[in-house]
Amino acid sequence: MPQSLSTNKLTLLLTLGIIVMGSNSLLLSPILRDVAGDLRTSPVVVAWVISAFGAATAVSSFFFGGVIDKLGYRRVLLGGATIMALSLIGCSVSTAWYWLALCQAVIGLCVGVMLPAVYAAATSNAPLGEGARVLGRVISGWGIALVLGVPSSAFLSDLFGWRATFAILAALTALSLVGFFQLPRQSAVRSQTAPVSPFRALKIPGVLPLLVICLSYMTAFYGLYAFLGDHLRSVLDLTAGQAGIVVLGYGAGFVLASFADAAIDRIGTRKTFPTTLALLAGVYLLLVPATQNYLSAILIAAVWGFVNHIAINLIVLLLSQRDKTARGALMGLQTAATYTSVFLGPLLMGAFYPLGFHLVAGAAAVLLAFSAIVAWKFCAAVDGVR
Repeated sequence: MPQSLSTNKLTLLLTLGIIVMGSNSLLLSPILRDVAGDLRTSPVVVAWVISAFGAATAVSSFFFGGVIDKLGYRRVLLGGATIMALSLIGCSVSTAWYWLALCQAVIGLCVGVMLPAVYAAATSNAPLGEGARVLGRVISGWGIALVLGVPSSAFLSDLFGWRATFAILAALTALSLVGFFQLPRQSAVRSQTAPVSPFRALKIPGVLPLLVICLSYMTAFYGLYAFLGDHLRSVLDLTAGQAGIVVLGYGAGFVLASFADAAIDRIGTRKTFPTTLALLAGVYLLLVPATQNYLSAILIAAVWGFVNHIAINLIVLLLSQRDKTARGALMGLQTAATYTSVFLGPLLMGAFYPLGFHLVAGAAAVLLAFSAIVAWKFCAAVDGVR
C-alpha cells in the first residue's frame, strides 16, 4: 500500500462506503408501512423490493466479484458509487413499487461489486495477526448505519416523507464518492493472469461449507429484519421513528462489539465460530417475548447486534483466509451468498409472517442452529488437517 495513505485513513474511507451501502440495505424495514401506503400496495409487496435488491446484488457479486483482483478496489468503488447515487435519486421519485424495485436492483448491481471490494481492501491491508481487528473496524460501518442512518431516516420519514430519506442517502453516496478518489491508484493487481472465476473459487477447500453457513445465517437475519419493524409497529403501536429506535439499539450493540474483535484474534476464530452462531439461535427465540415490550425490544436488539457483529466478522475473515490470491472472488462469493439471502429471506419469512411473528423467529432460530452444526464440522475438519 502506498505511504501516502495510512491504514487508518484507508479504514475510514472503507467504513464510509459500508455506512452508505448498509443504510440502503436496511432502510426499508422501519418505513415499510409508509412506502406501502404511499404506493398503494401492501408491506409484503414492498418487501419484494428488498428481494429485488438482494437478487441483483447476488448476481453481480457472483459473476463480477473476481474482477476486483484485476481492476483494483478504487475503480470498482468509484464507478459503483456514481451509479448508486443516481439510482437513489430514482428511488426518491418512484411512483410505483416496481419502479422502486428497478432502481433498487440497479443499486444492487453496484453493491454486488462494491461490498466485496471493500472487504478485500480491508483484509489485504491488515497487519499480520490483526485481521479481525481491522476488518471489524470496517464492518462496524454496518452498525453505524443502523445507529445513525436507519433511525435518522425513519424520523425523517415521519417529518418529510419516505422519499426524502432516499434523496439524502443519494447526497451521502456522492460524499463517499469524493472520499473514494483518495484511494490509491496502485490498488489494482498487476498480474497478467486472469482473475479467479467464482466457479474456481468454489473449489477452494473450506469455501463451500462457509458459504452454506453464510447463506442460512443471512437468510435468517434479512428475513426476520424485513418484518421486524412492521411487527413492532403493529404490536406496540409505534411510529416509524419509534421503531427506528429499536434498530438503533441493534446498531449500538453492533458497534460495541467492535471492541471485542481483538479478543477473536487472541482466542482464535475456530473456537468462537460455532459458539457465536449457537448463541444467535437463542437470541432469535428470545425476540418473540422481548418484542412485547418496548424497552425489552431495544435491549434484545442490542444483544442481537453485538453477537451478529462477531458472526459476520468471523464469516468474512475465515473466507478471506482460504486463499489470499483470490480474495476478490471469495468476497464476491460471500456477497453473493449474503444477497441471495436478502432475496430469499423476505420471500421465505413472508410466507410465515401472516401466521405470526413467532413462526418467523422460530424459522430463523432453526437456520442458525443448522449453521452452528456446519460451523462445528468445518472447524473440526480444519483442525484435523493441521
